[in-house]
Amino acid sequence: MAPRRGDGGYSSGYYNQDNPWRETIWLSLDGYQGRELFLAQFAFDIFSLVAFITFLIWACTIRNRSLPLKGIMCALTSFICSQISTIVWASLYIADAEVMMYYMITLMLRDFFMVMGICLTFYVFWSLIHRFLGLLAPSGKPHVAVTIIHYLLFALIFVVSLSESALNITFWVGVVIADYDLIMLPSGKLSAAIYIVYWLLSMEVIGWTFFVIKKAGSHRFVSRMPAVALMNAAVCWFAVCFAWAVISIRYTLIVSDAWPIYLDLVRAIIQFIFWTGTYTGILLCCAKWHRLGEEQSYAAPQYEAQYQPAQFPPRNTAHVPKGNYPPVQHQPYGSAPYQDYAAQPHTHSHQVSPR
Repeated sequence: MAPRRGDGGYSSGYYNQDNPWRETIWLSLDGYQGRELFLAQFAFDIFSLVAFITFLIWACTIRNRSLPLKGIMCALTSFICSQISTIVWASLYIADAEVMMYYMITLMLRDFFMVMGICLTFYVFWSLIHRFLGLLAPSGKPHVAVTIIHYLLFALIFVVSLSESALNITFWVGVVIADYDLIMLPSGKLSAAIYIVYWLLSMEVIGWTFFVIKKAGSHRFVSRMPAVALMNAAVCWFAVCFAWAVISIRYTLIVSDAWPIYLDLVRAIIQFIFWTGTYTGILLCCAKWHRLGEEQSYAAPQYEAQYQPAQFPPRNTAHVPKGNYPPVQHQPYGSAPYQDYAAQPHTHSHQVSPR
């Protein structure tokens, strides 16, 4: 999940003691010093949404169902839902809207879907790495220990990320109902720890992609393009995770303070650029997967005639009426009508490789 975004503007309203969620609040950017930065950030959020939708359409056109396309589609759908929630939330401030506190649900959905997208992206990376390792291994399958470790890591980050998302949701609920006990829960510390874990796991993904590239260099792959595309995707994913980790460490672990206004825009730009690079590499790897196999063309063998056809004297066909064909020449009596090739030894100079 990306670092929590600031309030972005001013709000005012009245408090409803019976149901705090029905409290009416006015959202506006009037007098907000970072208005231009907020609008620029809003634009890059839209760019990211358009990019994810484009990637989802691209993923639907890939026909190789042996690849983790379902994981890619689910990850992209999660990112799309997260970006839609972010854009809806920001639009309320830009439109100077008067809303009830139910609008905070958009922030909760943003956090939840971002967590799902990140976890599924790691799943996609590990699944593709397993496919590469299977192609490189003589047995056709990756080492069992590698598969088990990756599945355990996925289960770990999935559970911990959902816990962190639940703490963030609890924080927003505390803001609505003005419960300071909920607001003071250590969600920020856990978020920073999760970002560091994402960063370390992204480094592990890069390590495996470099290993695959090195092995593919001496292997029989026709093209290394899919492996190179996956490596580029891993580098971009590492850049995103690194940016999240640095922001969290600096403004949560070292000094617990709100980060500068411009940092939200910087984060949105980094996410757009490297999210685009990540899924461009992943989808290009899947689209060019067929280039990994041997593309040998086996031409049909040309057999030379071992037995010369019987020579017969030329026939006089002058007596045949015009428009009629001459009768079929029969084999002489006593000659075999066919040759039993199966009973004779093969003397071909080459063999046909089985497909």
